[in-house]
Amino acid sequence: MALLAGLILAAAATHHDSRSFGWSLFLYGLPLVLIGCLVARQRWALMAAVMYGTVGLAMDISTIVQGLTKPEVPPMTAALSGLTGLLNFLLIVFGGKGFLNLTDASSPPESPRSNPRSPSSS
Repeated sequence: MALLAGLILAAAATHHDSRSFGWSLFLYGLPLVLIGCLVARQRWALMAAVMYGTVGLAMDISTIVQGLTKPEVPPMTAALSGLTGLLNFLLIVFGGKGFLNLTDASSPPESPRSNPRSPSSS
């Protein structure tokens, strides 16, 4: 949840009036919904956060590469993309780890192993 909140703060720090409604929904709305679902202990929200982080990391990497190859990209934009790229990477790692380590409360418990019959009981 803290990583998603950090991504929201990073987006707010670079807010420009030219952003569309859809872009604002992606930067602010989706992380807020994911935080709410995580507070409600919805396990699927961890994997959704991993997917969100994957898309964000891909955009950050492309911004950094563009900043290194084209002089018209401000250095501050590339630096901020490095920071959000790190946050997105950590979101992928910890979200995936959390998803894989949680036990699903709705799954049935394992049945006990049956004892094999001894050969002398025939």
